[in-house]
Amino acid sequence: MKVNKLGLDDFFELIYYNTEKFLHKIVASEVLVIKEFYDADMLKKLRIKVFEKGQRSEASWHALKDDCPDYHRFHDNYPKAYVKQKFHGFYHHNYYEHNKELFDTFKQIFHIKNFLVGNEPDSIMNNMPSDGVLPRINFHHYPKGGGYQAEHIDPSGEFAVIQTIIIASQKGLDFMEGGVFARKKRGGEKYYLDDYLNMGDLLILNPSIPHGVDPIDPNQEYSADTNDGRWIIIPLFLKSDYQQQNNIKPRQL
Repeated sequence: MKVNKLGLDDFFELIYYNTEKFLHKIVASEVLVIKEFYDADMLKKLRIKVFEKGQRSEASWHALKDDCPDYHRFHDNYPKAYVKQKFHGFYHHNYYEHNKELFDTFKQIFHIKNFLVGNEPDSIMNNMPSDGVLPRINFHHYPKGGGYQAEHIDPSGEFAVIQTIIIASQKGLDFMEGGVFARKKRGGEKYYLDDYLNMGDLLILNPSIPHGVDPIDPNQEYSADTNDGRWIIIPLFLKSDYQQQNNIKPRQL
């Protein structure tokens, strides 16, 4: 698997002026690592804010409909889950005024996703769940002691040409073992991508290639009550729960 490390200028040149070349890399299952896409100190403060809010509120789950609040939940090998996983997820929605600064922070990624499907930069950004498709920003915290996500493929389609993952922790500091991996094809060689990544980098890959998260520091005691471990931020477009009949889900391998 080829891992392309790019600076910001080279990345924007590639995606906006050599789009066909960029898409060829995605189709060929190459991985792109955009160095220092976001300021690491800013991400650390944001991650602390999200974590502390989760510590002060009850975990819950809500269908993605017009009354869906921001919420957080513990994924703990739920038997009916499409993908087995163990992590703490935090979910933020565009239609709340208190999230405006958060969505402004990551709007560049939404603009890229819209560009790749021929939309105007801010298309979909003001949608409600009842519009069928909307933006959301997810934070995933994989705690030490075995936080993980089983190998799977994500749905690809009109609004999911690429998977974009913002790295909000540092291997070797926040955790030592495990982390995100990918393969070019099912049963192929496993590539550990956190070895190429630093906090603040943007990871881009084809959502339909096999990938997952191996257990984080599995020999330690599991606890979601500390802010270390592996953190990622995922800005994405997704179908709401009004679109259940057309809502393709990730598939575990």
